[in-house]
Amino acid sequence: MRRRFALAASLPALVALAAMALLADRLARRALEDELGARLVAVAQATAASLPVDEIRLASAGAGPVKPGGLGARLSTLARATGTRLALLRPDGGALADSEGRAEDGARMPGFEEDHLEIARAAAGAATASRAIREDAEGLLQKTGYAPLVADGRVVAVVAAEGAAASDRTLRGFRRLLATLAVAGAVVGAVVAAIAGLNVVRPLMRLTEAAQRIARGDLETPIWKRKRRDQIKTLRDTMEEMRQALRARDEERETLLAGIAHEVRNPLGGMDLFTGLLAEELAGRPEAAHAARVRSELANLERVVEEFLDFARARPLDIAPVDLGGLAAEVRDLALPLALERGVRLAVSGAGEAPGDRERLRRAVLNLARNAIEASPAGATVEIAARAEGDQAEVEVRDRGPGLSAGARERLFRPFFTTKEKGTGLGLALAKKVTDAHGGTLAVEDRPGGGTVARVALPAARPA
Repeated sequence: MRRRFALAASLPALVALAAMALLADRLARRALEDELGARLVAVAQATAASLPVDEIRLASAGAGPVKPGGLGARLSTLARATGTRLALLRPDGGALADSEGRAEDGARMPGFEEDHLEIARAAAGAATASRAIREDAEGLLQKTGYAPLVADGRVVAVVAAEGAAASDRTLRGFRRLLATLAVAGAVVGAVVAAIAGLNVVRPLMRLTEAAQRIARGDLETPIWKRKRRDQIKTLRDTMEEMRQALRARDEERETLLAGIAHEVRNPLGGMDLFTGLLAEELAGRPEAAHAARVRSELANLERVVEEFLDFARARPLDIAPVDLGGLAAEVRDLALPLALERGVRLAVSGAGEAPGDRERLRRAVLNLARNAIEASPAGATVEIAARAEGDQAEVEVRDRGPGLSAGARERLFRPFFTTKEKGTGLGLALAKKVTDAHGGTLAVEDRPGGGTVARVALPAARPA
């Protein structure tokens, strides 16, 4: 979330900065090209105005030779004065003279072959500059300006002025400055976005952790307090009010449940005591069986009250290292009387350690083991296996019962839902509540070959 926030905060600014830098570079480059083209056209026009028209007209028409020291020397002088390379071309593009003395009469001059369209326009009487931008030996941008040389209303030659943009060095420095500003802006934007992200994301992460604690049943730890005047403060205060309200509600509920348990357990204790005395008096008589059944039902009712209280109470976890192998062995010993009654064998395997509340985990796994025993046919084996690998620990309870229907699987962890005739429907719900409080998961899956596997997966690290 922090990375997404920083990206969302900095990306628009970076894109805008890059677009502005690119636009500025393009505008500066275009201005440089226009300025260079206009300067070279002006040089070509000024050169055309200073050349001997009659001599050039005769030479262009082939009526007389170009004097070796005449036009070339004049073009060289003008070229040095203007910082350009000057050439005199026939209207068809053939060479007449140039400032460097490389022109051969009538031949095509190197450097002007690609500008045949511009030469044709100049031969038609329009001064123009080349569109193509070439680079000289120093890597500077250069263009060529073309101007017509007119005699008696007719273009007799074309003057070409080729030159480089000295201000291109300035443009390159400007481009480097833009790149530096873009990089600096990106760094500053990233730093500002990171700081803003920490200012927003960190309290949200704290609120998330607080919500997770509340979801696990920890209503004692208050939400952190820090002076703020924004929506996060409103959210924090609202969550704190919710925590306090939930805590007050749970305290009221636990008080009510404790009173109910007290009012129910006292009569149950008395009924169990008198039923035991009655069973002793009826020893050896058929009526003693009725007394035994009454005591059995009283024990079931006592267990229902205990499970209901365990599910309803919201107690913080007492975290300590738990020996999962020892826990599985203890669950086997506690579930053994029910297993003997049902004719089911119990098998324990595995080892490992995980942080947790041993008492609550024991009760959760015991509920799973009781469900597995009650679902198994006589002679079957219920397996309780523990293991810890890497960052996760697991306790599995496997049976060979009939499995679960699709409808039962959807409502499996709902309180008071049961498929048994005398079940309370709180065993799996309580086991899931305990597992969730530890930051783990409880899954009930089909077992290959028939039956089910109830798997309690716990994190190997202490939950926050």
